[in-house]
Amino acid sequence: HKIHGQTVVTYHWGQSGPVVLLVHGWSGRGTQLGSFVKPLLEAGFRVLSFDGPAHGDSSGKQTNLYEFANVILALKDYYGPFDAAITHSFGGPCLTMAIKNGLNTSRVVSIAPPSKMEGLVHQFAMALAIPKQAEKDLIRRIENEFGTQVWEEISMLTSVRDLNMPALVIHDEDDVDIPWQDGEIVAHAWNHAMFIKTSKLGHRRILRDPSTIEATVDFIKAGLH
Repeated sequence: HKIHGQTVVTYHWGQSGPVVLLVHGWSGRGTQLGSFVKPLLEAGFRVLSFDGPAHGDSSGKQTNLYEFANVILALKDYYGPFDAAITHSFGGPCLTMAIKNGLNTSRVVSIAPPSKMEGLVHQFAMALAIPKQAEKDLIRRIENEFGTQVWEEISMLTSVRDLNMPALVIHDEDDVDIPWQDGEIVAHAWNHAMFIKTSKLGHRRILRDPSTIEATVDFIKAGLH
């Protein structure tokens, strides 16, 4: 699809039933949540996923949370409405910003979400062993482009405080990319959210964990059947 001048690659499974949207994380791709597809189809859902801007086979060399959220909103016009959504990592705040900007959905499952984006910038800097000064420069560049209110605006905590749909947050205590406490903080800020803490799965293996998948599908089924 051409969306806001970019080519966005989508993946869909199933012929009928309510639509569940899968939203991958930073540096991920649409097929990353592929383990959820078969159980969702068997439960009577259709599934839609996509490669975010500058991710996977979609076009672009760089992107940001606002662009990601706008793509989700645009996909609703092609495939929507989305009855539920499952997000991983950075996909969480992208989805909640899209909801804040007009996307309707009945249930959300957010796996390993960051509560604040400054934390992600810091993790990124640590992962690449970027010097402290370069990290400060990166933060300043982001603030110059989007304004100093950007951190509050894109924080998942800010978005979820106003949301009323039921949500499930799942986070692993051995996640070294985003600490599990972030997920718990997000769940507490959300009006109707449950929190599940897993162990020994880390940040990515959790997406293939049978009990995580089962809890996710059961939660979505409970609201839509």
